[in-house]
Amino acid sequence: MKTMCISLGGSVISKKTGVNVSYARKLYRLLNEYKNRYRFIITVGGGYATKLYVQSSKQFIKNNLVLDEIAIAITRINALMLKDLLSDLDVYPNVVSDLNELRMATGNNSIVVLGGLLPGMTTDAVAVLACELVGGSLLFNVSRNSYVYDRPPEEEGAKKLESISHDQLIEIASRYDSRIARSNFVFDLVASKLAKRSGIEIRFVNDDIRELKLALDNKAHTGTVVKS
Repeated sequence: MKTMCISLGGSVISKKTGVNVSYARKLYRLLNEYKNRYRFIITVGGGYATKLYVQSSKQFIKNNLVLDEIAIAITRINALMLKDLLSDLDVYPNVVSDLNELRMATGNNSIVVLGGLLPGMTTDAVAVLACELVGGSLLFNVSRNSYVYDRPPEEEGAKKLESISHDQLIEIASRYDSRIARSNFVFDLVASKLAKRSGIEIRFVNDDIRELKLALDNKAHTGTVVKS
């Protein structure tokens, strides 16, 4: 059975008002629909909860590695919430904490959920590593925005990109990926390079669950597609 890898952006699942329960339930229904067609590895980001904790912690914590560890802990809380929601869909019973466990979990369960793994590495990069581990060729990046832009979209003249190469994504990411906890950029530079080396196609979609369904069905969807 083919494995589909999803990088679920923290901005989708963790809002200022708390957990985005509505989206989580829609994702449950979608995964239930596809459970006999695909396996899934879902990497969950930190979102607003991470922003809240990291920004306030910076007032007294100056060590970036410690700030990364705080961010990772919050991604795992989000992953735990999602894993529990999916508990009756043959989901691996724990939030995966390392690549060895991921290797074991993907062989025995239809759905595996994880958060961050290592300081200095975003959940984008973790999602690509997971995709590499299972020999996957597709990664679905779910976030608030479905498109990659040639510069921050709030800047005048920013251009929406429908389809780009891995090299173009790397060039854009290299300008905005600062490697600082809770910095915002379109896609992690490390993740971009890892995707290129393995030829993993990245399909960006927004938080409309119908767009993820279209992308899973290999149909036209709203969002940037990155491929070699």
